[in-house]
Amino acid sequence: MWVGWQQFSSVLAGKPVKPNTAAYWLWSAGGILLLPLLGCVLLLPLRSAVSPTDVAMLMLLWISAMALQFGKTPALLTTLWSVLLLNWCFVPPYYTLDVHDTNNFISFFVMAAFGLFISYLADRLRRQQEYSARQQLQVELEQQRAVLLRSLSHDLRTPLATIMGASSMLSDDALQLSDEQRRQQAQNIYQQSLLLNQHFEKVLELSKAQLMGDSLRRTSFSAADLMAGALARRPEDAALLAPICQQKLNADEQLFSGDAELLEMALANMLENALRHGAPPYQLQLNAANGWYQLRLCNSPGRKHTVQRDSGTGLGLRICQTVAALHQGRFALDTNERGVTALLEWPQ
Repeated sequence: MWVGWQQFSSVLAGKPVKPNTAAYWLWSAGGILLLPLLGCVLLLPLRSAVSPTDVAMLMLLWISAMALQFGKTPALLTTLWSVLLLNWCFVPPYYTLDVHDTNNFISFFVMAAFGLFISYLADRLRRQQEYSARQQLQVELEQQRAVLLRSLSHDLRTPLATIMGASSMLSDDALQLSDEQRRQQAQNIYQQSLLLNQHFEKVLELSKAQLMGDSLRRTSFSAADLMAGALARRPEDAALLAPICQQKLNADEQLFSGDAELLEMALANMLENALRHGAPPYQLQLNAANGWYQLRLCNSPGRKHTVQRDSGTGLGLRICQTVAALHQGRFALDTNERGVTALLEWPQ
């Protein structure tokens, strides 16, 4: 299976490859079999100048790199293969597995023991790093929950007060309201109910994202699939959002990887924010570069307006930040006089 340049650059940069993927098995197989063999072939012309011990030290360096990059099992297999290659190519008699000098048995044993030790140390280090990352994610989620409670108390206060005030006026027989005034109060109740419904939908989205923790359901999806899913989450604005999503993306037929459901939530909120607070032209891009997936939405500044008290305090922003954090990525919202750019990035 073909592995793209992004995966290749990630391996060269020393980034651990996600286990149980095609890239993991392809690169680990190459590291186990091909790289030690290539090293032996390159060292063969120098066989008279280097000792088997020197070659063993070089092989241990590669075993250490394999352990850090791919984990314990590939490092153990690399150790066994390297011992066989060392015996075959650099221990007399050459090109056989016979060993005439018993001292070489000690060298093989020491090399294998060091390889095992390095493998277990690297595996323990990887587990500690994963545990630290999960702990850091939990801390961030707890902080976001606290911010959510403060935001929610603010966002619900005004709509509830408006609904209570309007309903009390309609139910008070002592107040003589005209038909127009009654329609106005009923309209206020309806509008604020819609606003409450939007707030609750965002809270449910954010709660669902936070409850998933590190149990992401990673799948492959196309740009069109992601756009369609985001539009389905905002049916009331679909007619206005569809032209934005129908722009030509820089993704063509490329497939992307991630939790599609969470990324749909994030994109829906990015689109909604651009529609509510921005102005055309809109530019939506989804591409991959330097080992990262990038979802970018740009729009011109919206007209100057006074922020309403019930306009919310950024639940959509919290959703995007949470989705990015769960993917070990980042989300940024850049606002200046030229426009607004929302950028969601997550590693491949």
